[in-house]
Amino acid sequence: IMFSKFLTSTTLALAFLSQVNAHTGISPALGVSGTLQHSDVKRPSTASPCGAGVTVAAAALDSSTAVTAGADGSVTATALNFNAGSGGSRKVTAKVDATGQGKTFVAMTVTTNGDAAPTYYDPQTIVAQLPAGTKCTGGATGNKCLVQFVTTAGFGNCVVVQQGA
Repeated sequence: IMFSKFLTSTTLALAFLSQVNAHTGISPALGVSGTLQHSDVKRPSTASPCGAGVTVAAAALDSSTAVTAGADGSVTATALNFNAGSGGSRKVTAKVDATGQGKTFVAMTVTTNGDAAPTYYDPQTIVAQLPAGTKCTGGATGNKCLVQFVTTAGFGNCVVVQQGA
């Protein structure tokens, strides 16, 4: 019985650790200055669209590195996985909040997606398309949006997008 309890506890601990370490983030991430680190990766949710502990405010929008949207509405970012396999998936969904407030997100089309189960740790380009007619209105400049990226493993974060920069 003791061995059975030990085996069960060990299995649960290993399963938990594999989930904790399975991360992919999208760069440049909201509120992150410099290179995206393993500790910067979040789990976006309805309650915390950019991940727990991430402040979605005009100041964060204006102080974060922004991606410039193409004239065609394309948004290019970089997925960086910290683990291989499906836990380090770089395959994403994307949503945009044109106000930059993180409250009302609309689905985007991902036109260039990442690998669902990468065998290596490497950055991969992700391209998503803003919905037709999207006008970014957030930030002090009035031309910033907030894009939420979430991997098939549930990890991700938000990226600031600027139009007409």
